[in-house]
Amino acid sequence: MISLLWNTYLVAGGAINAKSLLPRIAGGQYTSLPAILQFIYVIETAITLFQFYFVLRLYRLGGAWSKNSYLITRVFLALSALSALVNVVSKSHLERWNTIAAVVIALGYYVLGNVKFKPTH
Repeated sequence: MISLLWNTYLVAGGAINAKSLLPRIAGGQYTSLPAILQFIYVIETAITLFQFYFVLRLYRLGGAWSKNSYLITRVFLALSALSALVNVVSKSHLERWNTIAAVVIALGYYVLGNVKFKPTH
């Protein structure tokens, strides 16, 4: 949850073009984000907020509760792993620190996605 909170802070900061976060997002290459990147960060903020709801539900129910929840868990696991990869190769040394949060989130989805439900195919 702390890693998701950190991600929400970063993407929401990108959405509002927070100057203090610019070295930690988008490769640290902007002094002001272009409007299209801000829009992408708005979408990412919505996705991250959904992740909060989804992780709370996974935790409360002891893991994936259906085929769809298992699939969503795997999609978020893949996205978190991709995020870790993108962050680790970033030109910004401050953005590379975000790799830790992405790896923690990916591990969380791996653990919570396997507990209760596994598809038979």
